[in-house]
Amino acid sequence: MLHALELENFKAFGKRARIPFAPITLIFGENSAGKSTILQVLYLLKQTMESRESDALLLPRTENGIVDLGSFQEMLFDHDLERTLSIRVDTDLARKLGIEFSFKRPSLEEEVLLDQIDIYDGKSSKCLVKFQPLGSTEKPKEFERRRFLSNSRSISVSKLAAVKCVWLAEAMEYWIPEFEWYIDNKEKIRNLLEEKLVDLKQHSEGIQEGANSFKDDMKFLLSNFDLETYVSRRRNEEMNTVLDIQGFFPVEIMTGKRSAWIDEFRFFFHRQSDEFIIFDVAQLVMLAASTLGRTLEALFPMGPFQRPPERWYIFRGTSPQDVGYQGNLLPDLLLRRPELVEETNEWLKKLNTGHKLTVKSMEANSGDLFEVRFIDTRRKDPVSVALPDVGFGISQLLPFVVQSLVSEGQIISIEQPEVHVHPRLQADLGDLLAAAIKKENPNQFLIETHSEHLILRLQRLVRQKQIEPEDISVIYVSRRSEGAKAERLHLDEAGDFIDDWPGGFFLERLREL
Repeated sequence: MLHALELENFKAFGKRARIPFAPITLIFGENSAGKSTILQVLYLLKQTMESRESDALLLPRTENGIVDLGSFQEMLFDHDLERTLSIRVDTDLARKLGIEFSFKRPSLEEEVLLDQIDIYDGKSSKCLVKFQPLGSTEKPKEFERRRFLSNSRSISVSKLAAVKCVWLAEAMEYWIPEFEWYIDNKEKIRNLLEEKLVDLKQHSEGIQEGANSFKDDMKFLLSNFDLETYVSRRRNEEMNTVLDIQGFFPVEIMTGKRSAWIDEFRFFFHRQSDEFIIFDVAQLVMLAASTLGRTLEALFPMGPFQRPPERWYIFRGTSPQDVGYQGNLLPDLLLRRPELVEETNEWLKKLNTGHKLTVKSMEANSGDLFEVRFIDTRRKDPVSVALPDVGFGISQLLPFVVQSLVSEGQIISIEQPEVHVHPRLQADLGDLLAAAIKKENPNQFLIETHSEHLILRLQRLVRQKQIEPEDISVIYVSRRSEGAKAERLHLDEAGDFIDDWPGGFFLERLREL
């Protein structure tokens, strides 16, 4: 899912910082160091993508939004409008790609502008292509045509803009697969082109222009060209690529003057392998954008404080699929999913909470009024108590436990799950995380925390070979004069830290002793 995040000039981070993720990512650091910033930038992208104000470039705050970041200027490092805010997200879905968006605001009198979109090779971290917004004087005819046709897709013309390719990688490694594929299949390609030419000659004059394009391709393909000549021609073609964007997201491909044979057969080429054979700039951007979109959809943010429990609930008449960002859907979810109640109780027992969950209707003639209660299993005669009477820690932790169980393939982020929780239970949460990342459709966790007990348990699980060192990314965020710095602290096979913990591993305990 999420592989890495890079930030520059965003809130606490001035200089570019890279944050690598793992199935379990723990973010440590002192207060106000910039830990929350890492989660907030993901919330910003998700909030903007999911908002109905789809023409907005960035939405730092919305009504009932996930996060409130104020204004664009407040998001900028040092609130300096001369800086460019950059956000890069690397994912590991499909082909490993990274997509970076850069934004700027020239002055307080002007709107926030999209400055650039970059696509990166996730394996080598090399930049593949750069796109910039079309200038006001650059309005190609086919762009105007696409804008008109966009009405059929229920996207307002006023909400569409465009970006064009301004830079493209020259490295031969990206072009060789395409070149070699052509050499291996040149006879088949030429035969297909000749058949296409015959068909085109039988049509109108407008389509005859397409025939001329095919003839030009035939002439080139029959020539004795080498790799460098081929790459030079193809790069010039791909540099004509233009894309429609909505907000900051590319939404439609607009090809330029690409070779007719590439356009005609590119989907055929793509089907030949899991990897793209053709170095198709538009396809790379659309793949990176759609992958980011799916990743943000999978992101499930949970705050440090969940909605306080009530003594009884009224069924809303729906069957929720999650607990809600503030845990407000938890009661209905448990009511509709008896098997989830049973699974939750299994984990409450493993976590040694001393409680068992029950959900039952309060009225004989109506199932709308119900209650969620805990049974205190530590008593000789078990006692049933209402959720508000259990203790704040357990009731606040319950939504996180349930969400970890009900989620499939989600990215669950949470701030300080240890709040109001006993140290032993903080440690036991490590077992829950380890199980959740090993499911058939595993979850990923991004956790801002101060809990040494949680990391100690995860270290023990690594030592016991229940999880791998690569399953954990420990990020330590420190504040420097030039802004926040994020460092990854690696674990070895024994669960010990390879990198020194900045300032020593929780030295506060030793100081007090």
